[in-house]
Amino acid sequence: MTFLALDIGGTKLAVRAERAGQTWERIEPWPRAGVESDLALLRDVLAAVPAGVIRAGVSAAPTVDRDGKVTAWPNRPSWYGLDLRRTIEEAIGAPVLFGDDGTLAAVAEAEASDCADLVYLGLGTGVGGGVVSDGRLIRGAGGTAGELGHLPMDPAGPPCRCGRNGCLQALLSPEALSRRTGLLPEKLATSGEVSAFVAEVLARVVVLLAELIQPSRIHLGGGFGVALPGLPALVEERSRAWGRLGHRLPAVATAVFGAHASLAGAMVLARAGDTGLRQSR
Repeated sequence: MTFLALDIGGTKLAVRAERAGQTWERIEPWPRAGVESDLALLRDVLAAVPAGVIRAGVSAAPTVDRDGKVTAWPNRPSWYGLDLRRTIEEAIGAPVLFGDDGTLAAVAEAEASDCADLVYLGLGTGVGGGVVSDGRLIRGAGGTAGELGHLPMDPAGPPCRCGRNGCLQALLSPEALSRRTGLLPEKLATSGEVSAFVAEVLARVVVLLAELIQPSRIHLGGGFGVALPGLPALVEERSRAWGRLGHRLPAVATAVFGAHASLAGAMVLARAGDTGLRQSR
C-alpha cells in the first residue's frame, strides 16, 4: 500500500510517497507560466509516483471547496475554478482528501510534539497557520479557522491580497518585506533589520494568541520562517515586553518538520483518512 502526500504551495509542489517503510519524494518549483504549465508539472510528478496509491492527502495553499474545486488563490488566479480533486484522482487512480496547509501543519506538529495546545505559524510565500487546542483541531463555524496570516495587525499598513490592509501576511511575506527594505528576496534572511522586524510583529501575535487560547507552544515553520536565524529566540525575547504579570507566555520553537510541516500533515491525512485529532466547530 502506498500513501501519497502533496503540498501545493505558492512557489513549489512537494510530493511524498510512503510504502512499507520506504519513502519517495520530489520537490519542484512552479513554472509560473499559467495554470496549464502548472498542471503539466503536476501530472508529470504524479506519473512518477510509485504504484499502488490507496489514498492521497493534499495540503493546499489555495482555498478548495468540499467538491475539490479551487475557489480562491490570490497568488495564482488562473487556478480559480480548477477541479483539483478530479485532476489528482485521474492521475493516481485513488481518492484524494484536502486540508488547509497551515491546519495540516499544526496537526503534524502537535502529534510530533505530543502537545495538546499548539499553534503553527508558517512563513513562506504567504503566512499560514493552524490551531490545536485541548487536543482538538480548531476549525470554526465555517471550517477555516486558523487563518493567522489574515490577522489585521495594522489598519494603516500595506494592502493584502485578500483586500484588507495590514494583515500579518501583508507585513511579513517575503514580497512585502522586499518592498519595505528594498532587499532582494534571497537577501532577506541575512538581514538583521528584517529579523528584528519579523520578531517584533510575531511577538504581538504570540501575546494575542496567549490571551485568546493559551497555547503551550507556538511552532514557526515555512521556508522563510526556518531560514531566519534564531527567530524563535528573538520572538520569545520581544514577546516578554508584551507579557502580563502572572500569565505565562507560550514557548516558541522552530517547527519539528521545519519547512515541510505541511507535507508531513498531508501524510497524516493520507494515512489516517482524517487529521487524527478531534475537531471543534
